[in-house]
Amino acid sequence: MPDFTRPSLMRCHEVAVGEAALMRQWTRAGIRSARMHQGIRGEARRRVPRAKVVVPGVPPDYVSRPRLLSALDQAQAATAIVVSAPAGSGKTLLLAEWVRARHPGETAWVSLGPDENDDRRFWSAILKALEECPAVPPGSPLRRLAVPAHPSRDLGFTGALINHLDKLPRPVWLVLDDLHEIAGAPLQGLETLLRQHLRALRLVLSTRYDPPLSLAKLRLADQLTEIRAHDLRFSGPEAHTLLTAAGVELSPDQLAELVRRTEGWAAGLRLATVSLRETEDPGRFLAEFAENDQAVADYLLDEVLSHLSPELLEFLRAICVCDEVSAGLARTLSGRADAGVMLDTLERATSLVMRVGAHGRQYRVHALVRSYLLARLDRHLPGRAAVLHRHAAEWFAEHGRPVPALAQLIQTRDADHVVASLRHLALTLALSGEHDLLARALAVVGEGVITADSQLALVSALLHLEEGDATSAEVALAHAEAAWVLPAPAELEQLRLLVQAGLTELTGDVDDMLRNTDRLEPGGERHTLDAMTMLQRGTALLVAGRATAARHQLEAALDSAREQEQDYLATQCLAILGGVAATTGDYRSMGTLAGDALREAEDRGWQYTVAGATASVLLAYRALLLARPAECLDHTKRAGMLVGDGAPPANRGLSVLLNALAGTAGFELGQWTEGLGRLALARADARDVHLSAEQVVLCAVLEHRAAGRFGWPDAAREALNWASAAAPECGELILMRARTRLALGRPVATGTLIRPLLDGSHTVLLPWTMIDAWLLDAEVAMFAEDETGAHRALRKALSLAEHLDALYPLVFSTPAVTELVVSGLGKLGAAHGVAMKVLEIRRALRIPVISLPLTRRERTVLSLLPTLRSFEEIANDLTISPNTVKTHVRSIYHKLGVRKRRDAVTVAMKRGLLGNAGQGTNGPGPG
Repeated sequence: MPDFTRPSLMRCHEVAVGEAALMRQWTRAGIRSARMHQGIRGEARRRVPRAKVVVPGVPPDYVSRPRLLSALDQAQAATAIVVSAPAGSGKTLLLAEWVRARHPGETAWVSLGPDENDDRRFWSAILKALEECPAVPPGSPLRRLAVPAHPSRDLGFTGALINHLDKLPRPVWLVLDDLHEIAGAPLQGLETLLRQHLRALRLVLSTRYDPPLSLAKLRLADQLTEIRAHDLRFSGPEAHTLLTAAGVELSPDQLAELVRRTEGWAAGLRLATVSLRETEDPGRFLAEFAENDQAVADYLLDEVLSHLSPELLEFLRAICVCDEVSAGLARTLSGRADAGVMLDTLERATSLVMRVGAHGRQYRVHALVRSYLLARLDRHLPGRAAVLHRHAAEWFAEHGRPVPALAQLIQTRDADHVVASLRHLALTLALSGEHDLLARALAVVGEGVITADSQLALVSALLHLEEGDATSAEVALAHAEAAWVLPAPAELEQLRLLVQAGLTELTGDVDDMLRNTDRLEPGGERHTLDAMTMLQRGTALLVAGRATAARHQLEAALDSAREQEQDYLATQCLAILGGVAATTGDYRSMGTLAGDALREAEDRGWQYTVAGATASVLLAYRALLLARPAECLDHTKRAGMLVGDGAPPANRGLSVLLNALAGTAGFELGQWTEGLGRLALARADARDVHLSAEQVVLCAVLEHRAAGRFGWPDAAREALNWASAAAPECGELILMRARTRLALGRPVATGTLIRPLLDGSHTVLLPWTMIDAWLLDAEVAMFAEDETGAHRALRKALSLAEHLDALYPLVFSTPAVTELVVSGLGKLGAAHGVAMKVLEIRRALRIPVISLPLTRRERTVLSLLPTLRSFEEIANDLTISPNTVKTHVRSIYHKLGVRKRRDAVTVAMKRGLLGNAGQGTNGPGPG
């Protein structure tokens, strides 16, 4: 029975009132939820300017980068794309181009700013962007969804947003540009979206540093595509396109320097183009770019550095004195115990500092930012800069790194400390290839100190020898001897002998070279100089023509250099060993050794040294022998950067070789007059420099071969005379003279002249010239209509070409030889494969035809061939014997690459050799 006592009634009333209040709360929540779900917007959303949700335009001069667009295209199935890099890296324009080109109707774009840190503004902007997106259907509740007071924490709002997004008929790309502007509550709601892995939503986050979102989980799930600062850097070709579009032309070296200084940073490159358009001296501008260009300075200060906290900026200023820093070095420079944390923060939050090295324990400040900070430090606080450099030098010295220690000491301009360091390091730096650092240290020390110190003077002489400057090296040697103190250390005595030997190498006197290097004895206490000693001796033996002994010395020098970690000497050994291989005809080893030398040189920044240039010249020679003229030209261009017009005489010796190789390559590519002009230039330049007999003969043979084929007899004769003076007994002289006889239409004399060369009675300096000798013998046999003899000589040439791996003489042969190769297919036995390779290379190169020059008498005979006259009648007209006419006709056929009179007339007409001769006749007579 119910209890109607007063307490019971009061309890019932309280319950009823509580239930009514709860019902009213539920009803209000339901109304809010209903409004949200039914699209009753009211004043719930904040007003969003349309500019915030419009995809930015791409400027007309924008340089598209397909590799980055392709990287974005490959992220179609990813939940999120993160494009993270410092200001001015080109993030926004990249995404704008991609959206406009790939997803114009499927993208909702929001350009974020500090205002969007308001939670309602943030989500109002996103909903406005979705409302503007064509991929969101007109009836989608997303277009009417209201934004509550605290949307990121409102489960009703985030739940409704997720449900409506999930129901979209096709995926939508939501681009949030400048996400680094957002902190706090909005990121909480964004995190909720990321966790859902929605089928129809792809998030694209553009930011200067990674936001505090669960990106690691997406990365592990392979649902994250990342484009970082290093991806956005402009490559050399991309930078070239950018500058060309802006009307700026730089040399390859200047372009490489600009890319190096800016590290491919888009803003840095664009700011540089503005100034480059107005400067008349790009080289000087590049030298002062980071320090003095006001546009760069303003941008760095306003857009990059002004966003850093005072603590981080001060830390950056302290560590900028070093190229790379570890946490320990940064602690010494900044005086902060938390230097490691600061480095990590700068890397993670700004991308202005990046981890480098195999284990990621070193950090490097962006090059342009570092240059800017260092310049301001030197300008405004020079005393503090010197202190920081000194602290860095002490730290490097304590940690067993003398080279960077010296580099830091140089920056202090403290001559006493630099001299003290050089006394221990100078020779080591010279042998290890740190020549630039050594030269800068000597400049700080000053000429007076150097001339009064025998060790420093000898090291200075070594640097001059490396540059090929004999005069300066002699002066430095004289200073060393004037300052000599007895008893001198054994190492110093050996160094003096090496400098003296190096000077005789520059003069090219073989006897002096051998005499001076005979005094060099490796071993004992002088082990530091062993590799250099054997290198000098090996070079002298090579110049003296003792290739086998030279190879043994150079191989021992290479082993010693490797053991002593004298990498520069090792690179030199590889390059000169390549020269030994060239002399002995081992062209495969020549290419391998030169390639190894150039790779080591490029790895260490020595490609523009004599060793690097030597390797490039050898690789050019190798490419020519492989019948790759375009590759040959590429190598000569690289070598030419060191051995140009202003190079010392020693380096100009290399210049002669590269001009000869480049001229030949250009000639074979159809640049006939230009190629011959460069070959003649090589011969002219050789008057002032010393070349070995082999080098002179190589250049002369190449010029004689080209001049003879093009009909420049004077140039051919001068090349022959040049070789005769340098090597009067070499077999190549026979080859060149025989080739001249054949060009004059005297095959019998040619055959007689070349016979001693073919039977081995004369020695050649260039093994591959024997291929040309056998080809010449084949042509003589064709004149005599001896097909068997012609094919026998051709097989000899093909076999030798295969053995030497030198196809050049065959690929670039006369039309008659090429026709012989074609007609011999199937009859050449083991040489068939080489013949096919030769023809394939010819087809690929599309070699332009050079008409062999006709003598005046041959032109006269040719003009009569279209008539009906017989050879006897032609002989009577010209008052010569019928046999002489037949000899001239065979020479004409040979030079035109034909076998019949009718074909000779046809080819001559096509090449303009007849003009109107023979017109109006009844055609050619019997052949």
